[in-house]
Order: sequence, then structure tokens, then C-alpha cells
Amino acid sequence: MNKKLKIYSTLFVVALFIFVVHNVFYFNESFWYSTPNDKLEFVDCPPEFMSRETRADGSVVTTNHETYGYEVYVAPKDRSKQKSLISTAKMSDSDGVELQTYMVEMQKVKLSVPASHNSFFNVLYVVSIITSVVALIVIVWILCLVFKLVRSIRKGDIFVTQVSKYLEITGILLSALYLYQTIIDFAITQYLKHHIQLADYFIVGKDEANDMYLLTGLALMIISQIILMGKDLKDEQELTI
Repeated sequence: MNKKLKIYSTLFVVALFIFVVHNVFYFNESFWYSTPNDKLEFVDCPPEFMSRETRADGSVVTTNHETYGYEVYVAPKDRSKQKSLISTAKMSDSDGVELQTYMVEMQKVKLSVPASHNSFFNVLYVVSIITSVVALIVIVWILCLVFKLVRSIRKGDIFVTQVSKYLEITGILLSALYLYQTIIDFAITQYLKHHIQLADYFIVGKDEANDMYLLTGLALMIISQIILMGKDLKDEQELTI
């Protein structure tokens, strides 16, 4: 077994173990704070978001002002003291009427601010655009490598150095894309936590990076080394013959 294969196999096992532990056990931050003025409630829309004007004929004109928003993931600060949002509805079917009750929980919300206060969200928009551009470049690069890989396989060239190289680079790019998205998501979450205070909820990490990117990338890197070993064995057999 060559050195790269040992390294890639070890990384794959470690990553798989971490993902299993992460999915089985829920980790969250235990620290949060509140002030007496913090409150989450239903109120009439503030004038900076929406204004109403009564005309001479008695009609009311509603104007929605421009806003900027950003989606965040949230979790309740204290479930024991939090009221629950319950949905109760009747559903009719062939067997009659059934009463269905569900508890509705907020996990992902959109925070909006007036356009005049958009400086905070501008940073997030710039980071999001840069992240999307980088991800697009990497994806296009991967598609080009996959096209070359398929073309080589269709020619019957499987146990060759070039195929191994295509697989290894594709795996490295997938793994790098996962790590890049994970780092960006973590940085954005920390930025939000230091600039936003929500009543009854705190902001949690998005964790939107696809775990399969890393696992697939490492698997491709392992396969690339197996193909390289197969090529060496094939060359040895040809020399023996």
C-alpha cells in the first residue's frame, strides 16, 4: 500500500467517524443572555417597514418600504419557559373528519431591516456572492475533469496514470469545496452572533455544507491510488511476459 493510499484511507475513516458522532449526538452552545426588554411578539408592522396613508375619500393606501433580509438558523434559548406555537386543523377524508394537532417550531427565519440600515447585511451579501462564484468555478472544474474521465474510460483506458490523476484532483476539489463552505458558514455564523441579539432565540450554525462532498472526495482519492496500484501491477505483468 502506497503512502497516499494510507493517508486517504485514514482521513476517510476519521471523517466518517466524525459525521456519525455529529449526527447521533446534538451539540449546541450552552451560553446565551437576555435582558428584560427582549421580547418576541406579534405587533403592527413598524412605520419603517410599512406605512399607511388615509386619503380624502377614506381609502387607505399601504406602502411597503424597501428592506434587506438574510436567512439565519435559530434555536430557542430556554424551551422550558417558551410558549409553543400549536397548529390544530380538521382534515376530511373517506373515514370522516380527523383533528390534527402539530407543534410548529422555528428553525430557519428571515431577518429584515429597512434599506437605510443595510450596511450590516451588505457584508453578508458580498461574502455570499464571493462564495457562490468560488463554488461555481470549482464545480465547473470538476465537470471538466469528469468529462475527461468519462472520455478516457470510453476509450478503454482505465488503469492509466491520467485516469488516476483525474480522480485524485476531482476528489481533492470536492473535499476542498466542503472545507471551504464549512469555514465560510462558521465565519458567517460567528459574525451574526456578534452583531445580532434576538429575543427568545439564539443563532446557530447553518451546517449547509454537504457531508457527501467530503466523503465522496476522499473515496475518489482512495480509488485513484488503487487504480495507480493496478497500473503498476499491469506494467509488471507485461514486463514478466
